Amino acid sequence: MEGFDYERARIELRIPEEFQIEAMAAVGKPGPKESLPERLRARENPNDRRAVTESVFEGPFPSQTK
Repeated sequence: MEGFDYERARIELRIPEEFQIEAMAAVGKPGPKESLPERLRARENPNDRRAVTESVFEGPFPSQTK
């Protein structure tokens, strides 16, 4: 994504140096199903995809305590 500052992300999110930032994605909140065109509404059903919360977290990099 253009304009993404990898070094600032590393600092702000406290990502350790041994990790490399490979990608970023813009994430939003779902809108009302009714705002979609009729042809796309049928696709907005529950599915077997992994929950976003299993792949994404908010805030600084979690500590690696074991």
